[in-house]
Amino acid sequence: MSTNHGTTPIPAPLRDAFPPETVSLVPASPHTVPMRAPDGAWGLVVVALRTNPSVVAQVQLVGDGPPPALAHTDVAELMAGVWLTAPPPAALCTGDVVVRLHAPDNGDPALTDVEILAAMQGEWRTVGTLTAIDARWPHAAALSVLLHMRWFADAALSDAQWVALSTSLPGFLTREAWLDCESPGRMPRRVPDAVADLVAAGLLEVGERLVWGEHTVTVGERGVVHPGPDVVTASTVTAYTNHVTGYTVNGWHLWRRANDGRLLADLRSELAAR
Repeated sequence: MSTNHGTTPIPAPLRDAFPPETVSLVPASPHTVPMRAPDGAWGLVVVALRTNPSVVAQVQLVGDGPPPALAHTDVAELMAGVWLTAPPPAALCTGDVVVRLHAPDNGDPALTDVEILAAMQGEWRTVGTLTAIDARWPHAAALSVLLHMRWFADAALSDAQWVALSTSLPGFLTREAWLDCESPGRMPRRVPDAVADLVAAGLLEVGERLVWGEHTVTVGERGVVHPGPDVVTASTVTAYTNHVTGYTVNGWHLWRRANDGRLLADLRSELAAR
């Protein structure tokens, strides 16, 4: 990954945890920023993103007046991704955000059309587009990518905390506290990512450790991971990494199964191929 640029370098613990095929979009020299997908590639799943706080602070809500001019602003301090050869099953990739690059209508090789997709509700949905943009497209796309990655991570974290709480308390307490929104006797919701699917498929086990650098989490019930010994303290691999690093990440491309070092993203691909 190239780090030769006048922006914040990627911290070594984060950089070294990326799979070797990771592509750095920011920081990167303009001539190294891809304008088309490589042959045989479907799209680039974003695995890490950090935006310039001073720029994000200027972004206004709809109705608050015109947004700031960002065309020549370094919105992103870091953006990195991994090329995918084909669209993986969206149901196993909820929360993943992918960038696809297309030739613009005028065919100019110095420009690209950018399509931003998110895995949600069992399908890949287009959530943003940019037309005929130059090599600064990672900066132009950064806020949309950030919004969707953060929204999905926060939603999954909320589900993980609900699952952990509802499974650790007696049923009558959760019902009286209006925490159990499902019918009495039904199993509580699971976290909407593929950890629970990997457990069901025998690729992970409840109680198994996952590692990333010096960090460790334990696989819990129904897709939850536990950063500590307290079973009520629950998170997801993505939300916990966001918390530890202060970056927006896709934890599936950072965390590994402790007993053999296999990347969670690879385990998910194995499950998809079955």
